[in-house]
Amino acid sequence: MVHLRFRLPSKAWLGLGLMLPLLQGCGAQGGWNGLFRTDLSGGAKTCVAPTAAPPDRQAVVAQMQVSNEGGWCGITTTHNGIAFESYLLTVRPDHGRIFAHRVGGATRIDYTPDKGYVGADHFTVHLIPGDSQVQGAVTVTR
Repeated sequence: MVHLRFRLPSKAWLGLGLMLPLLQGCGAQGGWNGLFRTDLSGGAKTCVAPTAAPPDRQAVVAQMQVSNEGGWCGITTTHNGIAFESYLLTVRPDHGRIFAHRVGGATRIDYTPDKGYVGADHFTVHLIPGDSQVQGAVTVTR
């Protein structure tokens, strides 16, 4: 019979001991929810945006207001309470950028206006499954 002996340096044990409570919370009820600090940073100073749950094969208009200092403003949307699997930008905004991505258990459609622009803008994102759309009607302010 062969016995292997494995010895970790004391610093490695300390690191493992510090990580264990963090890892235990990942699967616990009410623990980690799929949000990262970067998901919440960089937002516009003023952001008024609805949540949207478009019915299958239908479009919803989402009115939003965002300030123009360069931060994003996001519309949160789900399909039957969970994030969409895919999204396609079908109408590009004239005065900003769109970034659709999963945040926690939802899909967030972030609109970032061109820095300094003031006025109206619009966009449309096609969502799958469900073959539905979110049409953003944006007012950009100072």
